[in-house]
Amino acid sequence: MASLVYHAGALGDFITTLPAAAFWRRAHEGERIILLGKPDYAALGSPPIDEAWDVQARMFAGLFSGRRELEPDLLRKLGQVSSALVFAWVESPLPRALANAGVREIVRQDPFPPSPGPIVDYHLSLFAGPKTEEERIPCLTLAGAELPAPAPVVLHPGSGSEKKNWPIARFLQLSRWFLDRGETVAWVLGPAEERLIVPDGLMAWRSLPLADLAARLARSRLFVGNDSGITHLAAAAGTPTVALFGDSDPRTWAPRGRRVVVVASPTRGMDGISFGDVLSVCEDLAGRSDGLV
Repeated sequence: MASLVYHAGALGDFITTLPAAAFWRRAHEGERIILLGKPDYAALGSPPIDEAWDVQARMFAGLFSGRRELEPDLLRKLGQVSSALVFAWVESPLPRALANAGVREIVRQDPFPPSPGPIVDYHLSLFAGPKTEEERIPCLTLAGAELPAPAPVVLHPGSGSEKKNWPIARFLQLSRWFLDRGETVAWVLGPAEERLIVPDGLMAWRSLPLADLAARLARSRLFVGNDSGITHLAAAAGTPTVALFGDSDPRTWAPRGRRVVVVASPTRGMDGISFGDVLSVCEDLAGRSDGLV
Protein backbone atom coordinates (compact mmCIF):
# COMPACT_ATOMS: atom_id res chain seq x y z
CA MET A 1 0.00 0.00 0.00
CA ALA A 2 0.94 3.65 -0.28
CA SER A 3 0.52 6.85 1.68
CA LEU A 4 -0.14 10.14 -0.08
CA VAL A 5 1.32 13.53 0.87
CA TYR A 6 -0.37 16.51 -0.79
CA HIS A 7 1.41 19.86 -1.00
CA ALA A 8 1.05 22.17 -3.99
CA GLY A 9 2.70 25.31 -2.59
CA ALA A 10 5.95 27.10 -3.25
CA LEU A 11 9.40 25.63 -2.65
CA GLY A 12 10.06 27.27 0.70
CA ASP A 13 6.63 26.25 2.01
CA PHE A 14 7.27 22.66 0.92
CA ILE A 15 10.65 22.55 2.66
CA THR A 16 9.05 23.63 5.93
CA THR A 17 6.88 20.48 5.79
CA LEU A 18 9.82 18.06 5.50
CA PRO A 19 10.20 17.40 9.26
CA ALA A 20 6.47 16.65 9.52
CA ALA A 21 6.69 14.42 6.42
CA ALA A 22 9.52 12.49 8.10
CA PHE A 23 7.27 11.79 11.11
CA TRP A 24 4.47 10.77 8.75
CA ARG A 25 6.79 8.33 6.98
CA ARG A 26 7.78 6.78 10.31
CA ALA A 27 4.13 6.36 11.24
CA HIS A 28 3.55 4.56 7.91
CA GLU A 29 6.67 2.44 7.83
CA GLY A 30 6.65 -0.07 5.03
CA GLU A 31 4.34 1.99 2.84
CA ARG A 32 5.43 3.80 -0.29
CA ILE A 33 5.20 7.59 0.01
CA ILE A 34 3.65 9.41 -2.94
CA LEU A 35 3.78 13.17 -3.38
CA LEU A 36 0.79 14.81 -5.04
CA GLY A 37 2.28 18.16 -5.88
CA LYS A 38 5.26 19.45 -7.85
CA PRO A 39 7.39 16.53 -9.09
CA ASP A 40 10.67 18.48 -8.84
CA TYR A 41 10.27 18.55 -5.08
CA ALA A 42 10.02 14.78 -4.62
CA ALA A 43 13.79 14.19 -4.64
CA LEU A 44 14.50 16.78 -1.94
CA GLY A 45 13.29 15.01 1.20
CA SER A 46 15.48 12.57 3.09
CA PRO A 47 14.87 9.83 2.20
CA PRO A 48 13.41 10.93 -1.14
CA ILE A 49 9.70 10.49 -1.76
CA ASP A 50 9.12 7.21 -3.59
CA GLU A 51 6.86 8.54 -6.35
CA ALA A 52 5.53 11.89 -7.54
CA TRP A 53 2.17 12.65 -9.11
CA ASP A 54 2.02 16.00 -10.90
CA VAL A 55 -0.89 17.89 -9.37
CA GLN A 56 -1.25 19.84 -12.63
CA ALA A 57 -1.92 16.68 -14.65
CA ARG A 58 -5.44 16.46 -16.06
CA MET A 59 -6.04 13.13 -14.33
CA PHE A 60 -6.14 14.76 -10.90
CA ALA A 61 -8.48 17.63 -11.76
CA GLY A 62 -11.46 15.70 -10.42
CA LEU A 63 -9.98 15.75 -6.91
CA PHE A 64 -10.52 19.51 -6.81
CA SER A 65 -13.77 19.85 -8.75
CA GLY A 66 -16.14 19.13 -5.88
CA ARG A 67 -17.88 16.39 -7.86
CA ARG A 68 -18.59 13.21 -5.92
CA GLU A 69 -17.90 10.84 -8.81
CA LEU A 70 -14.29 10.39 -9.88
CA GLU A 71 -13.13 9.07 -13.23
CA PRO A 72 -12.38 5.32 -13.29
CA ASP A 73 -8.68 5.81 -14.11
CA LEU A 74 -8.24 8.09 -11.10
CA LEU A 75 -10.12 5.69 -8.84
CA ARG A 76 -7.84 2.86 -9.93
CA LYS A 77 -4.79 4.97 -9.25
CA LEU A 78 -6.04 5.91 -5.80
CA GLY A 79 -6.80 2.28 -5.06
CA GLN A 80 -3.25 1.83 -3.77
CA VAL A 81 -3.56 4.75 -1.31
CA SER A 82 -4.62 3.90 2.24
CA SER A 83 -3.71 7.16 4.01
CA ALA A 84 -3.08 10.81 3.18
CA LEU A 85 -1.42 13.82 4.77
CA VAL A 86 -3.03 16.88 3.18
CA PHE A 87 -1.73 20.43 3.48
CA ALA A 88 -4.84 22.28 2.26
CA TRP A 89 -7.36 24.82 3.51
CA VAL A 90 -10.52 23.61 5.18
CA GLU A 91 -12.65 24.52 2.16
CA SER A 92 -10.59 22.33 -0.17
CA PRO A 93 -12.65 19.50 -1.75
CA LEU A 94 -9.58 17.24 -1.77
CA PRO A 95 -10.06 15.44 1.60
CA ARG A 96 -13.67 14.56 0.75
CA ALA A 97 -12.66 13.34 -2.70
CA LEU A 98 -9.99 11.11 -1.19
CA ALA A 99 -12.47 9.74 1.34
CA ASN A 100 -14.96 9.01 -1.44
CA ALA A 101 -12.18 7.13 -3.25
CA GLY A 102 -11.72 4.86 -0.24
CA VAL A 103 -8.71 6.45 1.50
CA ARG A 104 -9.25 5.41 5.12
CA GLU A 105 -6.93 7.73 7.06
CA ILE A 106 -6.82 11.43 6.13
CA VAL A 107 -5.00 14.09 8.16
CA ARG A 108 -5.49 17.68 7.00
CA GLN A 109 -3.73 20.84 8.10
CA ASP A 110 -3.98 24.43 6.86
CA PRO A 111 -0.82 25.26 4.88
CA PHE A 112 -0.01 28.31 7.03
CA PRO A 113 -0.24 28.83 10.81
CA PRO A 114 -3.06 30.97 12.23
CA SER A 115 -0.70 33.05 14.39
CA PRO A 116 2.99 34.01 14.42
CA GLY A 117 5.32 31.17 15.26
CA PRO A 118 7.83 28.96 13.42
CA ILE A 119 6.04 27.27 10.56
CA VAL A 120 8.13 24.11 10.87
CA ASP A 121 6.94 23.67 14.47
CA TYR A 122 3.37 24.37 13.39
CA HIS A 123 3.51 21.47 10.94
CA LEU A 124 5.17 19.25 13.54
CA SER A 125 2.29 19.95 15.95
CA LEU A 126 0.38 17.29 14.01
CA PHE A 127 2.46 14.71 15.86
CA ALA A 128 2.38 14.24 19.63
CA GLY A 129 5.43 14.12 21.85
CA PRO A 130 8.71 15.99 22.10
CA LYS A 131 10.96 16.50 19.10
CA THR A 132 14.74 16.71 19.13
CA GLU A 133 16.56 19.68 17.62
CA GLU A 134 17.62 17.53 14.67
CA GLU A 135 14.04 16.41 14.06
CA ARG A 136 12.97 20.06 13.87
CA ILE A 137 15.37 20.87 11.00
CA PRO A 138 14.39 20.12 7.38
CA CYS A 139 16.70 17.44 6.00
CA LEU A 140 17.55 17.10 2.32
CA THR A 141 18.85 14.31 0.13
CA LEU A 142 22.13 15.60 -1.26
CA ALA A 143 23.88 14.09 -4.26
CA GLY A 144 27.42 14.77 -5.36
CA ALA A 145 28.29 18.02 -7.10
CA GLU A 146 31.42 19.40 -8.72
CA LEU A 147 32.37 22.81 -7.37
CA PRO A 148 35.25 25.18 -7.99
CA ALA A 149 37.97 25.44 -5.37
CA PRO A 150 37.80 27.21 -3.05
CA ALA A 151 34.11 26.71 -2.23
CA PRO A 152 32.08 29.72 -3.38
CA VAL A 153 30.12 32.37 -1.57
CA VAL A 154 26.63 32.13 -3.10
CA LEU A 155 24.31 35.09 -3.68
CA HIS A 156 20.64 34.81 -4.63
CA PRO A 157 19.18 38.25 -5.44
CA GLY A 158 15.62 37.17 -6.26
CA SER A 159 12.44 35.90 -4.64
CA GLY A 160 8.79 35.43 -5.46
CA SER A 161 8.11 39.16 -5.02
CA GLU A 162 10.03 42.29 -5.95
CA LYS A 163 9.26 43.87 -2.59
CA LYS A 164 11.15 41.04 -0.84
CA ASN A 165 14.35 41.77 -2.76
CA TRP A 166 17.34 43.56 -1.28
CA PRO A 167 18.51 46.24 -3.77
CA ILE A 168 20.58 44.62 -6.50
CA ALA A 169 23.21 47.37 -6.16
CA ARG A 170 23.93 46.11 -2.64
CA PHE A 171 24.21 42.52 -3.79
CA LEU A 172 26.72 43.71 -6.39
CA GLN A 173 28.59 45.66 -3.71
CA LEU A 174 28.72 42.55 -1.55
CA SER A 175 29.96 40.51 -4.51
CA ARG A 176 32.77 42.99 -5.17
CA TRP A 177 33.76 42.93 -1.49
CA PHE A 178 34.15 39.14 -1.56
CA LEU A 179 35.95 39.13 -4.92
CA ASP A 180 38.42 41.78 -3.73
CA ARG A 181 39.39 39.39 -0.93
CA GLY A 182 39.99 36.44 -3.20
CA GLU A 183 36.67 34.66 -2.64
CA THR A 184 34.87 32.80 -5.41
CA VAL A 185 31.33 34.12 -5.90
CA ALA A 186 28.43 32.25 -7.51
CA TRP A 187 25.05 33.78 -8.34
CA VAL A 188 21.86 31.67 -8.23
CA LEU A 189 19.58 32.84 -11.03
CA GLY A 190 16.20 31.42 -11.98
CA PRO A 191 13.09 32.58 -13.86
CA ALA A 192 12.56 35.48 -11.43
CA GLU A 193 16.04 36.80 -12.25
CA GLU A 194 16.09 36.07 -15.98
CA ARG A 195 16.56 39.78 -16.82
CA LEU A 196 19.46 40.19 -14.42
CA ILE A 197 22.79 40.59 -16.18
CA VAL A 198 25.67 39.35 -14.05
CA PRO A 199 28.92 41.26 -14.65
CA ASP A 200 31.47 39.52 -16.85
CA GLY A 201 33.68 37.05 -15.06
CA LEU A 202 31.18 36.08 -12.37
CA MET A 203 29.84 32.56 -12.01
CA ALA A 204 26.09 32.14 -12.62
CA TRP A 205 24.08 29.04 -11.71
CA ARG A 206 21.06 29.47 -13.96
CA SER A 207 17.87 27.42 -13.54
CA LEU A 208 19.61 24.35 -12.13
CA PRO A 209 17.55 21.29 -11.14
CA LEU A 210 16.70 21.66 -7.46
CA ALA A 211 18.54 18.50 -6.39
CA ASP A 212 21.70 19.68 -8.18
CA LEU A 213 21.40 23.15 -6.69
CA ALA A 214 20.91 21.74 -3.17
CA ALA A 215 24.06 19.63 -3.55
CA ARG A 216 26.07 22.66 -4.69
CA LEU A 217 24.73 24.77 -1.85
CA ALA A 218 25.71 22.09 0.68
CA ARG A 219 29.31 22.40 -0.49
CA SER A 220 29.36 26.20 -0.55
CA ARG A 221 31.07 28.48 1.91
CA LEU A 222 28.27 30.95 2.58
CA PHE A 223 24.85 31.86 1.18
CA VAL A 224 23.14 35.27 1.18
CA GLY A 225 19.57 35.58 -0.07
CA ASN A 226 16.15 37.13 0.39
CA ASP A 227 13.03 35.57 1.91
CA SER A 228 12.68 32.89 -0.78
CA GLY A 229 12.45 29.17 -1.40
CA ILE A 230 16.12 29.04 -2.41
CA THR A 231 17.10 30.51 0.96
CA HIS A 232 15.10 27.75 2.67
CA LEU A 233 16.90 25.26 0.41
CA ALA A 234 20.33 26.62 1.39
CA ALA A 235 19.47 26.53 5.11
CA ALA A 236 18.19 22.95 4.88
CA ALA A 237 21.33 21.94 2.95
CA GLY A 238 23.40 23.02 5.95
CA THR A 239 25.00 26.02 4.25
CA PRO A 240 25.87 28.97 6.51
CA THR A 241 22.93 31.15 5.50
CA VAL A 242 22.19 34.87 5.80
CA ALA A 243 18.46 35.43 5.22
CA LEU A 244 17.27 38.99 4.49
CA PHE A 245 13.76 39.92 5.62
CA GLY A 246 11.71 43.06 5.09
CA ASP A 247 7.93 42.99 5.29
CA SER A 248 7.66 39.22 5.95
CA ASP A 249 7.60 38.14 9.59
CA PRO A 250 10.71 36.04 10.33
CA ARG A 251 9.04 34.69 13.48
CA THR A 252 7.01 32.52 11.11
CA TRP A 253 8.89 32.40 7.83
CA ALA A 254 12.57 32.37 8.78
CA PRO A 255 14.35 29.38 7.24
CA ARG A 256 15.56 26.77 9.67
CA GLY A 257 18.98 25.17 9.49
CA ARG A 258 22.06 24.49 11.54
CA ARG A 259 23.73 27.80 10.67
CA VAL A 260 21.18 30.49 9.82
CA VAL A 261 21.17 34.19 10.72
CA VAL A 262 18.25 36.46 9.84
CA VAL A 263 18.83 40.14 9.07
CA ALA A 264 15.48 41.90 9.48
CA SER A 265 14.87 45.42 8.21
CA PRO A 266 14.07 47.94 10.95
CA THR A 267 11.79 49.75 8.48
CA ARG A 268 10.11 46.59 7.08
CA GLY A 269 11.35 47.67 3.65
CA MET A 270 14.38 46.05 2.07
CA ASP A 271 16.04 49.45 1.64
CA GLY A 272 16.31 49.50 5.44
CA ILE A 273 18.96 46.76 5.40
CA SER A 274 22.34 48.37 4.84
CA PHE A 275 25.41 46.88 3.20
CA GLY A 276 27.19 47.10 6.55
CA ASP A 277 24.40 45.18 8.30
CA VAL A 278 24.80 42.25 5.93
CA LEU A 279 28.58 42.34 5.75
CA SER A 280 29.03 42.17 9.53
CA VAL A 281 26.75 39.12 9.71
CA CYS A 282 28.56 37.44 6.80
CA GLU A 283 31.92 37.94 8.47
CA ASP A 284 30.62 36.58 11.77
CA LEU A 285 28.82 33.57 10.29
CA ALA A 286 31.65 32.48 8.01
CA GLY A 287 34.18 33.23 10.71
CA ARG A 288 32.61 30.64 12.98
CA SER A 289 34.21 27.97 10.83
CA ASP A 290 37.40 29.14 9.11
CA GLY A 291 37.02 32.87 8.55
CA LEU A 292 36.84 34.95 5.41
CA VAL A 293 39.95 35.69 3.40
